[in-house]
Amino acid sequence: MKKFTSLMIVGAVLSITAPAFAENRAVNISIGSIGGALDNAALQTIRQVIGFAVGTSTVDKFIVYSPRAGSPIAIEGGLSACAEAGFGISNTRFNAFIQQLRSINPKSGTFYNVELTASCKLK
Repeated sequence: MKKFTSLMIVGAVLSITAPAFAENRAVNISIGSIGGALDNAALQTIRQVIGFAVGTSTVDKFIVYSPRAGSPIAIEGGLSACAEAGFGISNTRFNAFIQQLRSINPKSGTFYNVELTASCKLK
């Protein structure tokens, strides 16, 4: 009976903590032009925020999807990338990084998306 009770307690604890492993620990970032000139100041700010996050180990994996060597580059420029939380980085620190990205407001004519995802994938 003790083994069964112990098994039930362990199962309950695991079922409570399991959703913590399924959380979003990465973010897809895309910025580009809707047809006019790209807001280069916003693009540079995004690059600086990401660079600082990589430098402080807040972001462990950073994958650039576009522009990419050998692929066509849009005339207006832009960026499509994914940044994944660093090993051992708290949710608070990674969420602060996401908030920094979301606080960037490009000028009219430039689209900008920040979307949570479970992890970065090579395309």
